[in-house]
Amino acid sequence: MYFYKTPLTLASAFLFASAQATYLNPELSFGQQDKISPNLRAIPNFHVIGNPNPPEILSNKLVLTPPVPGNQRGAIWAEKPLMHSSWSVDVDFRATGPERGGGNFMVYLAKNGREDIGTASIYTVGRFDGLALVIDQYAGSVNLPDPEPKSKHLANGIHVQGGSVRGFLNDGSTEYKSHHSVDSLAFGHCEYSYRNLGRPSRIAIRQSPDSFSVDVDGRRCFDSPKIKIPLGYYFGVSAASAENADSFEVFRFVTTTDSHTPDVEGQPGEQFAAAPDNQAQAQQPIENTQNTQRDIPEEAPASKYTSSDAQFADLHNRLQAMMRAFSMQTQAFQTYQQQSNSRHETLLQRISAIEASVKQQEGTGKVLKDIQSDVRQTKADLHNALDQHVAGLKSAVREGHSSVLGTIANSGTGLGKLVFVVLGSQALLVGAFVLYKRRKANGPKKYL
Repeated sequence: MYFYKTPLTLASAFLFASAQATYLNPELSFGQQDKISPNLRAIPNFHVIGNPNPPEILSNKLVLTPPVPGNQRGAIWAEKPLMHSSWSVDVDFRATGPERGGGNFMVYLAKNGREDIGTASIYTVGRFDGLALVIDQYAGSVNLPDPEPKSKHLANGIHVQGGSVRGFLNDGSTEYKSHHSVDSLAFGHCEYSYRNLGRPSRIAIRQSPDSFSVDVDGRRCFDSPKIKIPLGYYFGVSAASAENADSFEVFRFVTTTDSHTPDVEGQPGEQFAAAPDNQAQAQQPIENTQNTQRDIPEEAPASKYTSSDAQFADLHNRLQAMMRAFSMQTQAFQTYQQQSNSRHETLLQRISAIEASVKQQEGTGKVLKDIQSDVRQTKADLHNALDQHVAGLKSAVREGHSSVLGTIANSGTGLGKLVFVVLGSQALLVGAFVLYKRRKANGPKKYL
């Protein structure tokens, strides 16, 4: 029966690869590309808050708390909830500060996190419902609440003083800010020196159907098979600095899930949700995958099958499982093809609308030319009317001037008469003066 070993192994590998596939959720991620913000003012699908100053958004990182001044708080919360039961989150952050600097860094997955938590730390938050992962220096000697040895919660090579990673859970019944010992509420813990490393640190949080785990820089910090976060909770990252401030910077927040579609249909805000007509078709391959995985017979040595009937039954079961897997992949491909065709039709409709708008815009040039021609004709008519009006004024002034000159010439005294009058008056005055002199000379003289 070794003849069928190669195709069965390939089919098993194919099924395993299909089951282990992960998909990026861009609505719950930032920093997976070169820039975390397109305009350096906001991060898509996230809400940034701070007290007293808002966090600074740079091209490749988000500065939750600056180096100066101290006593700052900053947070970033996702605007849409997590609707997948199996997921993973990778957070790249860096903490730098003076030798005696202080602060804490929190990663939340909580219900109504922005309203109930905001920028609060684990020591100042009230009642909240969800998970809190805290990275700080204030719990170097925290005792774990469970009876397991502490070494089980610590990763090899992370036994470094100067910081710790702790996990907290709350169902909304405990008010942390008034609790007498918040550190004792941690369900998992490992030591990790995170300050002034000169490089970003990576916190990886994983939720699978059978376990919950936290890794630090690729090494296991703690895990638990008893933790299951409900659906509909919101991711958030916050930081708080002391008077001697630590600067906390976030470079990446990447969320991946095990499927495109959410586990609960009909929830708004999921980019991966299929159209209403295709939700059942999109969900069916996932169910078929789970059923196929359950139907795959467990691996067994060849010596177990001693009879031809047992060998045939095993081969029959494996071939059926393989055909179910191929059928599931075919259905998934058909669903994807239908979605692609629908998107293609929608795109064609939008292109047609754009082309119609472009055609309407093409007639704008003709209208502008007509308007230009009308304006040019109106301008020419105005110039002609103005020229005619000026010419009429000139003609009227010229005629009036000629009429005035003729009237003066006809009704006035001639130049000869004027000269005669002037000369006659002068001669009369001279004669009178001569006569006066003669009479004065011929008159009797009086002597005293």
